[in-house]
Amino acid sequence: MIDVTNRSSLALKKSILKSVGRLIRGLSALFWGLPLALLAEAHTDLYARAREMGVLLPLLANAMLLFGLFQIGKFQPQERIWSKAVDRSILIGVLNMGLTPFLFFWHDFPLIPFYSFSVALLFFCGLTYLYHLNFLLKRLAFMIPDETLRHDTELFSGLNRRMLSMMMICILLYHLVWLFSSLPAPVVFFLKMVENARPWLTVFMVVMPVAMTMAMVWKIKEILLDNFYDWSLEINGNVEPDGSG
Repeated sequence: MIDVTNRSSLALKKSILKSVGRLIRGLSALFWGLPLALLAEAHTDLYARAREMGVLLPLLANAMLLFGLFQIGKFQPQERIWSKAVDRSILIGVLNMGLTPFLFFWHDFPLIPFYSFSVALLFFCGLTYLYHLNFLLKRLAFMIPDETLRHDTELFSGLNRRMLSMMMICILLYHLVWLFSSLPAPVVFFLKMVENARPWLTVFMVVMPVAMTMAMVWKIKEILLDNFYDWSLEINGNVEPDGSG
């Protein structure tokens, strides 16, 4: 007589193991895609020295990030809050990819307002993407049975999101100030200094949130790898009761 219960249990275990494997693969893509995207989009000399690669490398970096999101989105798709967080991050990732070619156009024609606006929008969307990715990692940590991981991810993702919120507010204020026709001379001098140092200032602002996000991604991935077999049977029913973001 065939034991249907055992066969069903074995199929469930295989399904969970496959889901966790995709999750680990997606986290790896996010870990390597984040610094690649930062370097590719901040390295403006790249567009002058290698025109084809200047367009291709940022697109590849954003494609890697999207691949990682699609992979981790297949983990626990029945969780409503988790699935919505993944969908929002994918939407912003697609928008980033669509805006990426304007980096190349803006380098050749920096005085065209449309290209300048598109690059500014790309930077703002990049910060928004990091913000939502940190929320996504928080949700993921609450579906993994490790109290230390949950606490650390909630702490650092919250800190990261507050930093990113402050950066976005400062960027909006910076652009709003330029709309005033008459400004004091010291303010104009300061704004011009900021404008001249904008490429390096942009990298400096983004490096810390990217590094902290990478650290969280790496920690989650390593914990999953270390406990792949033991936890894969527990994850399926483990959800966070609080749905606040």
